[in-house]
Amino acid sequence: MPPTLDALILPGWMERNEAINFLQKNCWFDPPLTDQQAEALWAPYRDRVQGLPARNIQPPVRLPIAPADQQHVSDFLDNKRGPEVLDVININPLDLVVYQTFVVTDIANEYALNNGRWAETFLVINRPNVQLPSRIENAVLKFTLPHAEHSCEIKDGQFLIKQYAGYVCAAEMEGRLVLKTGYHRCFAFVRAMRNMPNAGAPSVVMALAAHLPPQLLPSIAENRRLRAVVSGSRPPLFSDFFDPDLTLAVKARKKRYEIHIGMHTIDEP
Repeated sequence: MPPTLDALILPGWMERNEAINFLQKNCWFDPPLTDQQAEALWAPYRDRVQGLPARNIQPPVRLPIAPADQQHVSDFLDNKRGPEVLDVININPLDLVVYQTFVVTDIANEYALNNGRWAETFLVINRPNVQLPSRIENAVLKFTLPHAEHSCEIKDGQFLIKQYAGYVCAAEMEGRLVLKTGYHRCFAFVRAMRNMPNAGAPSVVMALAAHLPPQLLPSIAENRRLRAVVSGSRPPLFSDFFDPDLTLAVKARKKRYEIHIGMHTIDEP
């Protein structure tokens, strides 16, 4: 058995080929699923989503910042407010529209070990870069990343590998708030609140972002189907991850993320 992680997916919002590809290449089954078996696993979820009534999507109610969180929120805004971070909002994440149709529960379990310090967990101010393990194979320099949230850039003539900002955020799209980042932290938070007696409706602070995730940008042609789903009459909501009729528990193949730098010969223009 290859290394795996426990995960939940929302297959009903995937297209047939997308679901088959995801189940076969990103999940582990013994024996491996055939195309017909993967389709048979996906189809009932698709039917349930198609049978949902139209959803009246309203922006989540914004609640006052709790006194215990006000200092950290102020520190976060002093550090991060700018072109991307517009504000900090206190909302129920269950009401957010989602574009990512999976949550790795094993990763969420790690975020739950925070002693209830949710404001600091959601609004990370400093995410220091760490020394990345590297090696050379076949004249290719390879850097092993701790997770996928990294990018490459050239600044002042230097090549840099940087982590993305570490805060949870939502962004507005056609009058709806979409969870942009922080799916695993939101899942850990909601689950923790549900396990607390008399917790009531969960609410937590997160950043309000100015820009949508790249997967939803209208300028990219391959985003059109996903945008249509998110802006449609039955978009997936974060609350759907807690609906056993809409979620499928799977063993996700554990991935390793690397950046490869090599030299190639190209013709002069």
